[in-house]
Amino acid sequence: MRNDLVFDIQRPFIDVVSAICALHGTHETGRTPGGEMVRIDFNAAVAEKKISFVPIDHIPDLLYSITEAADFQIELKETTLMSDRRIPRSKNVFLLRVREVGMASECSVVKTSTMTGLDALDLKSLIEGAV
Repeated sequence: MRNDLVFDIQRPFIDVVSAICALHGTHETGRTPGGEMVRIDFNAAVAEKKISFVPIDHIPDLLYSITEAADFQIELKETTLMSDRRIPRSKNVFLLRVREVGMASECSVVKTSTMTGLDALDLKSLIEGAV
């Protein structure tokens, strides 16, 4: 399988999964180098029986039912914020596998959408900032 980025987080597996669950449904705002105000919405879904992805808030006991690996579909929506309106910029979809490796976690990221905008490094910084 092709990976856009593989990185380790020196935190236990359950801490990383908890951080992803905490990010679900949240947003972050910032300015682009050009001065535009941009909002990034974070939505996460988890693989259910390796068949489909289900939003993580539809599985209330998620943290108790996973053990050493989890597959997520992360959707990052970018929106330009203006005083009178909001303009959609991009919708970036990533597949993220988090795997327990001792007391650390290995994360593998693949971007599935072809839109320009955010990349695997942006997803990494969002996750590491939440852990």
